[in-house]
Amino acid sequence: MNKQTVDLLKKIITEERGMLTLDSLPASFNVSRRTFYNYWEEIDDYLNSLHCTNAVCFDGRKFRFTGTPAQRDYLTASINSMTFYEYRLSAMERQIIIATTLITADTPIKNDYFKEIFYVSRNTINNDLQRLRSISNVDPACFQATYAGLVLACSELQKRNLLLQLMSTETDFNDYFMNQPTNPCIAYLAQHLKFDRYRRLAENSIKKAEGLLDLKLSDTDFYRLLTILIFQITRVESGHIIKGNSTRSHNFNSWGQFSTTIFDQLKDEITVNPLEIEFFTKTVQEMDLALKIGNSPRDSVFFSLTIREFLQKISFYYKIDLLSDNLLFEYLCAHITACYHRLKSGKQLDNPYLNETQRQYPRDFEIIKQNIYILENGLNLALNDSETAYILMHILASIERGKFNHYVPNILVTCSAGMATGNFLAMQINRHFRVHLIDVCSVHKMDEMLASHNIDLIISTVPIESSIIPALTVSVILSEIDLARIRACLSELESSQIPVLTSSHSESTVDLHRFTANEKTTFLSLFEAGRIVLDKDIIDWKEGIIAAGELLLWQKKITVNYLHQMIDLVIKYGPYIVIAPGVALAHASPLDGVLEPALSLVRLKTPVCFGDHQYNPVLTILACAVYDTPEYANILILLMTLLRRPDFIQMIQKAENPQMILSYFQTQIPFPSE
Repeated sequence: MNKQTVDLLKKIITEERGMLTLDSLPASFNVSRRTFYNYWEEIDDYLNSLHCTNAVCFDGRKFRFTGTPAQRDYLTASINSMTFYEYRLSAMERQIIIATTLITADTPIKNDYFKEIFYVSRNTINNDLQRLRSISNVDPACFQATYAGLVLACSELQKRNLLLQLMSTETDFNDYFMNQPTNPCIAYLAQHLKFDRYRRLAENSIKKAEGLLDLKLSDTDFYRLLTILIFQITRVESGHIIKGNSTRSHNFNSWGQFSTTIFDQLKDEITVNPLEIEFFTKTVQEMDLALKIGNSPRDSVFFSLTIREFLQKISFYYKIDLLSDNLLFEYLCAHITACYHRLKSGKQLDNPYLNETQRQYPRDFEIIKQNIYILENGLNLALNDSETAYILMHILASIERGKFNHYVPNILVTCSAGMATGNFLAMQINRHFRVHLIDVCSVHKMDEMLASHNIDLIISTVPIESSIIPALTVSVILSEIDLARIRACLSELESSQIPVLTSSHSESTVDLHRFTANEKTTFLSLFEAGRIVLDKDIIDWKEGIIAAGELLLWQKKITVNYLHQMIDLVIKYGPYIVIAPGVALAHASPLDGVLEPALSLVRLKTPVCFGDHQYNPVLTILACAVYDTPEYANILILLMTLLRRPDFIQMIQKAENPQMILSYFQTQIPFPSE
């Protein structure tokens, strides 16, 4: 049997619900229905060889485990002890094993060694070596066939990059850390890379760095990092270190900070040199992993602004204030930042729940689809339906979070796929049940959550082991069977719980009191009467932006290039700067020519249209020029909040002079002590 067939058999015999339907499998296995019939023929033959023919049945629509607990244990042990004779390695799996063996061996490896463990011909091994030479990132001449055997004669850095290159094309990194190896190939690699020996050391260092830097790693990213770090520790401890001169070129960004923090935890256990930190930093930097909002596209101010513009627009459709959900903003920033880096590196993300999401939430999906242009325009990206579905999961989870003001059992949701799927699962649980959701976390953080919170039930998308707290394994999109199992479990818990009231969900749009007195002073300094013009006569929206921008240009607050960029961005991305009925906020990147922070405002004599936009026609155009700092990001959020308020729109229509507009801003922003 090959990897897919073994994975299917394991899934069947470990399925808690007793059966697996074909409709639930193609999304995760990515094969046709016909292929599952072929898999079943192989599984049936394997069961016959073990005299367990009746342990699994297949009726053409669903697989069902019908054996005894003893047979389940026997089959699991048999799968885990398979040889490469029983387990049919793919060509890529053979090549990964060959590369791993050559990299970790201190002496030449004879060709017959691979021939014997693979149960293949010498010609097959030669073909695998030839393929390795053609796809690897090292000189083909480094694969040397000497009299004593095969040798990989290249630098330590090239060896590491080769193995990581091969593993990333075939491996699900989570598989290395299962309680039981998922297949003999994984078991072989884990043994040669000494995963058991160094796992605890590497795991603790990453978790400590995660806590110190206040990161939220998905299980997928956590186990990728863990695999890389264990491999690196193994090489260092066996005396295979990277040689050369340190540049320390990566240590001043957030990836470098992350790497340095990890290796600070290891310095008492292993020998750490700058080159090792740089290797880890470079490897992490090439992953589609967003560690901080500071790594966001363009600059953090306008990245944050773009996401808030998107949430403001979506709030209009649902008639609720999504901007007040700080957790939604945090999760969405993390997801979209990762998405930005992923797409910029040429990687696409497949969402296995796309079809089910579109089927169960067609109206919601269409709302996000129609407004995704705000993110695309602001970030200069094309977001496909898979990304749209993940963003929808975040939005729906936020909507459901705001509906309940009580709790019954304390629930912890765990998910290895990422925060979008975890939050989406939590949203469905909240929709169907009266629960208190303690948190949504990755599986590797579960023990910490159990130690610090009173948890009554764990609901997970992957099988987990917990001897203290009951745990249920469910699908990301809950089926009727999932709902029935959760309902039964909660019924038992609810009978011994007393409902406790919690504070109601805030209905305020943005808490102005969190802005400091210094921020209020800074905000008001951006405006002055000389940069406010009323009833300007213009022809179209371009002239409107020019009229507002020239007020900054004449006072040497911006360059001519910045003025041109404000117009070019609308031409390129559309009227995304129209943020409220009748109001447009023109801006560009600070790098395009901000000389000094300032704002200007022009009220038009005759409103103009900015293309096809629901907030047309536009009466008021503001030009914004600020620096890329957290202080100004907060100020812009405040500005956008005020510009969307009905009383601002009424005031701007009636204002008789610039001083009336300045007075409005002065009176509408309270000091923290007021």
